[in-house]
Amino acid sequence: MRRIYIINDSDDFCRRIGVKNVHNSYPECRHTKLSVPDMREMDFLTKVNMNSESFILHVEFETAYKSNTDMMKRMLRYYTYIKWHNDLPVYQVLVVLKNPENIKDIKGSFESSVQGLDVLKYNYRVIKAYEIDKNEILKQGKIVLYPLRVFMKYEEEDEQDHIQECLYAVENLDDKDYYFLTVECIKKLYQKSKYEKYLKEEILMKSSLYKEPYEKGMEEGRKVEKIDTVLRCLT
Repeated sequence: MRRIYIINDSDDFCRRIGVKNVHNSYPECRHTKLSVPDMREMDFLTKVNMNSESFILHVEFETAYKSNTDMMKRMLRYYTYIKWHNDLPVYQVLVVLKNPENIKDIKGSFESSVQGLDVLKYNYRVIKAYEIDKNEILKQGKIVLYPLRVFMKYEEEDEQDHIQECLYAVENLDDKDYYFLTVECIKKLYQKSKYEKYLKEEILMKSSLYKEPYEKGMEEGRKVEKIDTVLRCLT
């Protein structure tokens, strides 16, 4: 299972997913892991202390959204498992990276009632990355979100220009991990023939996340865990 890593800016990330920091203070985040039997590992799970309130923040990243029903069941199962192990409130976010072909209305809530009894009302926040203007992210200088610009809305560009621009935006950054992450995002959307000629191997190799392919004869890479500064994303 391949994983993508996105550099974590906790305050900006919380604001982006709708967790409002009304006192303009930095949230305290403590990353954690919680495995659910018979299900893939949660993409991002952390305890947040903000504005005198503590809660669990759970984020899922989805590139292949296929069904509202299946996704709701998956998110609800995550919720119940988190709640089973912790009594804190749970704030869930689904970030859809790629526009689904057969789903026009992505839902983030449902209600269940039986014989006039309201059994359940369930909600989670849905963010559609492909509806966000990639140029606005660039203007705001939100470097933490630069790799995800690959999935965002672009106008007056064809695919080739879009790929080139996304790479150019990160190639001169001091932290070369952003270049690596942008390339990984590109790989999820486009065939190799569309982006290969634009890649700069010399920049890619400077990333601490980089590891040369085994078929090139390299037995060791230069992949370093950044436990305190990375957000794990599952594709």
